[in-house]
Amino acid sequence: MKPFRKLLLLLVILISQSAIAQTDLSVKGSGRLFPVALPKLCISGPAGEAANEIVEVVTRSLTVSGFFEVLNPNSFIESPSNCSIKDGFAYSDWSVIGAEGLVKGIVTASKEYSGDLNYAKQIGHRFSNEIVKFFTGEDGVFGSQIVFASKIGRFKELFVLDMDGSNIRQLTQDRGLAVSPSWHPDGNKILYTSYRNRVPDIFEFDLKRGSFAQLSRGIALELGAEYDVAGKNILMSRTQDGESDIVLINHDGTILKTLTNRNGAIDVSPTWSPDGSKIAFCSNRGGGPQIYIMNSDGSNSKRISFVSSNYCTSPAWSPLNDKIAFVCRADRGFQLFVSNIDGSDPLQLTSNGNSEDPSWAPNGKYLVMASNFGWGGRYQLALIRPDGTNMRQLTHRKFDDTQAVWGPMPRELLN
Repeated sequence: MKPFRKLLLLLVILISQSAIAQTDLSVKGSGRLFPVALPKLCISGPAGEAANEIVEVVTRSLTVSGFFEVLNPNSFIESPSNCSIKDGFAYSDWSVIGAEGLVKGIVTASKEYSGDLNYAKQIGHRFSNEIVKFFTGEDGVFGSQIVFASKIGRFKELFVLDMDGSNIRQLTQDRGLAVSPSWHPDGNKILYTSYRNRVPDIFEFDLKRGSFAQLSRGIALELGAEYDVAGKNILMSRTQDGESDIVLINHDGTILKTLTNRNGAIDVSPTWSPDGSKIAFCSNRGGGPQIYIMNSDGSNSKRISFVSSNYCTSPAWSPLNDKIAFVCRADRGFQLFVSNIDGSDPLQLTSNGNSEDPSWAPNGKYLVMASNFGWGGRYQLALIRPDGTNMRQLTHRKFDDTQAVWGPMPRELLN
């Protein structure tokens, strides 16, 4: 445990009068980035490196958001020693360099404690979320995490990273195939399929303890496990004897109910609606694979993917319960689409290379996916908005990064 000091951060967001009337249009409109100045935080007391780290976290977060252009500090005119927020402040020092918004803060450090240095990151994430809320009226998702699968040699393991692409760390050491991760609603556990015992079974990884538990046992191929909204029962696809069905199981692995008919069709990739009343899944029951939805008891299934493609898969239900993202074969690759829940108004978001495995941010304002960006090379993780704008690469690694799933907002950052 390293020593740290308890920090108090005073945040002040200032915006020029000429920009106030244009803020919503500038930040949320046609793709124009809102120019914001983020000077070094003023330090009152021995805050030291933590204050610098907060600025780095906020700068990275605002850049990734796709709303802001964070101006280069080398262009700043105001003296870094000017820590006055209410007095001695000249907007001309900032407007002349093109800033329409200014974020200033004072960090006060007091008594020294022992603990994890991640406290500075949490402050930076909360700081960033406040800025996004101020300028857009929408909740930010900074501080949330994304789990994904990546190769290590001939194996695949699970990793997790912060939503801005930083702080990548390895979770599993299965020395096999660890794939198809999903989050517990409280963000403390991850379900996944592992071949650590040379047989594909469902495991649960405890993030706080760094330990795992095996939930299912047998020769069936079990993929796409996902907790229900209460975090109790588990939805997944189960393949055995050439038959693939959507099933609901207990936490101990016993089957509660088979939700799709054993009619020879391949039914895979199930995902809950936010309220748990419906399930989206992929099925070839009508010929080529397409996206369907059904009630949570397996009744009233209907197709909802109606784009010019004979191959659609990987549904992801928006947490706002208004959209479904999915992947279809199009433009000589696999491309990302978004439609209304009933399949109406489909919109193609990507058109180059291959994009796979979409997953929604907790606020429903971003998607994370795996893409090779038209290079024909390695898959990396990328963010994109559901209108197809602001595609940004998150990872830059030498191995394929795939099957990304966005986790819930940490409770300590919700209020």
